Parts: sequence; structure tokens; C-alpha cells
Amino acid sequence: MKILFELGRLIRFITETIVFGPFYSRFLYNARNTKPLDAEEAWNHIAGPKASFIEWFINSYPPKIFRWVFLRFYYRRSRRFKNHAIAITRHYDLSSEFYRLFLDNKYRFYSCADFLRSDDTLEDAQENKATYILNLIDPKPGQRILDMGCGWGGMLKKIYDKTRDMENLYGYTLSRDEKALIDQHYGFHCELKDFINEEYEQKPFDKIVTIEGLEHSRQREMLPLYKKLFNALKADGRLIVQLICQTEDVYPTRLTVGGFYIFPGNELTSFKKHLNVFEQANFKITHLSVHDFRPTIRAWFDRLAANREPAIRLIGVKNYNKYLCYFAGSWRLFNDRDLMLVRLVLERRDLQQ
Repeated sequence: MKILFELGRLIRFITETIVFGPFYSRFLYNARNTKPLDAEEAWNHIAGPKASFIEWFINSYPPKIFRWVFLRFYYRRSRRFKNHAIAITRHYDLSSEFYRLFLDNKYRFYSCADFLRSDDTLEDAQENKATYILNLIDPKPGQRILDMGCGWGGMLKKIYDKTRDMENLYGYTLSRDEKALIDQHYGFHCELKDFINEEYEQKPFDKIVTIEGLEHSRQREMLPLYKKLFNALKADGRLIVQLICQTEDVYPTRLTVGGFYIFPGNELTSFKKHLNVFEQANFKITHLSVHDFRPTIRAWFDRLAANREPAIRLIGVKNYNKYLCYFAGSWRLFNDRDLMLVRLVLERRDLQQ
């Protein structure tokens, strides 16, 4: 049986190399291993540098035009991933206890932190990030504030610590595990809602914040979503966004594994396209900053590797291997400048101005 399994794994590896490229196939070949991967070997193999020809092949195959055509067909035709809840549940409801093994202890942020000093811990860095975003929000008691894709409620908690106003704090998530934790520990107004397709209530918000939530929207959904957010804000309101985006329009080869395997149905897009959509939705940018995701990803990887045995007990060997490969591959995407992490403040632009 083991021989048949390994033969099938090899056949899939060859097939996936031809169709999706060498990075995708090697990622899955490692992730499907029935034995726990050696963490440093996995990191060096996926995130480490390769010989120039191998790097060229990984970055060039499949060709750009093939990636573009295939992904357009995939996202339009795949019924499996048309519902955002499927992708969210598949990833975030894997196990809340599993995520506790590698996320920070206070906020449980599954998003880029700010490592400002060489001796910052992950907890320090996430506190730095929370303070940075809090200053962008500038919340006041009595202001209605919505966190779209609120995770385990970390940013809502930070806002509440500043305003002491729980009544006006709202969160949307599609993860039942996240909502259950918020209901149990915090008591904010947390609802199971798809904020991409949500028809927002008539009473507008003073502030809307989303920390790496808009990545779950697909390109065709972006403009309708931003127009709805424009109308969901008061005239003097603001939209605060932490966003992962591509640096180019065409998917880099290393990113295909994310859209198909890690966040099925997700479709990142370029920073340029986001700027165009902001303008079409009549938003103006009043703050823009670029931040380094790599230290956060490496910290998650190291914590997961240090908690290998409890992770395997919670989610199994294959999922443990998958996340090791996922973190290493994500680090490489940011290191190669295929992806970037930005923070923006958007405000409504008056049509008469």
C-alpha cells in the first residue's frame, strides 16, 4: 500500500508540474507527506535561494498568458468556491486551538505585525500594529465602528480599551469558531456575515476597518464592494485598510498554490488595480504606508515548528506540513516583492468638489 501511495504521489507531482508549474507541485508533494517535515529543511527548500536556472524556471512556468487565462476560467467556472463562506470555513475553522499555537497570545492577530526593534517578540510586534491602526482609526466614544473580517476580535478589543464603548462596536466574520470566541469572551456585536455581498444597513458607520479581509474579494467584486462601503460611511467617515496585494497584474507562479489550496477561491490583485477602484468608488487616500510582512511570517513558522506535536494532534500531519510550506512560500513571495503589504486610510470624496 505504501508503494502505491508513493507512486500515486509521484504521478500527481509530475502531472501538477506540467499543469501548474514546479513550485505548486513541489509544495503539494511536501504537504502531502505522511511524515512530519523537518522544519528547517522545509524552509530552506521552499524559501531559500535556488540555482539561477531553477529560479528562472519556477518564476516563468506556467507562462504569464497561461496563468491569466487559466485563472480567469477557474474563478468563473468553479462552483465550489463561489461562496466565500466555503473558503473561509475551510481555512479558519480548522481549529481555533491550532491557531493559538503560533499566533500572539493577546490579540490572536492572523495578520502582519510591526517588528520595530530587533528584540521585539511577536506579542510586542502585534501590540505595535494594533496601536498603529488604532491611531489611524482615531475612535471616539459614541462612534459606530465596524471591523470587517474581525477574526477573534483583537482589534475590536483594542478599540474598546480606548473608548470603553461596547455598544457601538460591530464585527463581521464568516467563521463560526471566531464568532463563538468573541461571544464567549467579549460580547461585541459580532455577526456571521459575508461583508463582500452584504447589503449594509441604512444607519451609516463613522469608521470601518478591515485588516487583511479584502483579500477574500475577487476582482469583479471589488468595485461594487467599495461603492457599498462608500455609502455605508458617514460623510466625514473613514475606511481603514490593511491589505495584501500583488505588485504586478499577473499572478506570480508561487501564488497559485494560495488560490487553489490554502484559500480556495481567493483572488489577489495588484496595488494599481486597487488604486483604480478607490478612485472609481470616489474615495481619496489620506494615508498610505508599506510594511514588512516577513518577520511576522517567520515568527509564525518558528512557533508552529516548536509546537509540532500538539499541532499534529489537533490537525494531523498533512495539515501541519501544509502550514509549514504555506508560511515558507508566503515569506518567499514577500521577499521577492511579488506581494506587498500596505495600510491605507480612505475618506469619501465629495462629488461636488
